[in-house]
Amino acid sequence: MADPLGKIIRLVAGHPGRLLAKTKITPNQVTVIGFLVNCLVAYFIAGGVFSHIVLGVLIWVAGFFDALDGSVARATGNITVFGNFLDSVLDRYSDSVIYFGMLVHFLYLGEKNLVILTVIAAIGSVVVSYTRAKAESLGAKCEVGFMPRTVRIIMLGAGFCFGQVFWAVFVIAVLSHVTVMQRVYRVYGELKK
Repeated sequence: MADPLGKIIRLVAGHPGRLLAKTKITPNQVTVIGFLVNCLVAYFIAGGVFSHIVLGVLIWVAGFFDALDGSVARATGNITVFGNFLDSVLDRYSDSVIYFGMLVHFLYLGEKNLVILTVIAAIGSVVVSYTRAKAESLGAKCEVGFMPRTVRIIMLGAGFCFGQVFWAVFVIAVLSHVTVMQRVYRVYGELKK
């Protein structure tokens, strides 16, 4: 199963991306700005600066911002291999800083269970992305799984918005590793042909 939510987000990001493209901003600049937005959101999470609802919305805004670089690239026709590479690298950093912000916050609160779950979710998120990248470097398609990046961002934002952070992180922690297994199985099937 491909990432249908990711396709919807890219479609929704199309119009803002075309507007941004008129400002002469480059896709790589948008990528870097998106990463910086995620760093700011991580800082807010770590400090517990805002209510959970505001933090959830900020997670969604930062995640949506990550989709804009591709929209700007398509609108300007400035699609490069390096841009794709930079986007992929900074997406991993963006995921990681959000989890780091959560870790700092949960450590401060003394929430040991959430600290452990956050580490498990962070590891799963990184490995989900790595399995896809490695599979594609070997010539295999690898977009299957319950927890692609878009779903993780939506789930995490919803967890904050609805005051169910524990359950959101629990689901991500479990299903991200299930997604890794799904991808390993898919790649095994493709590469043994």
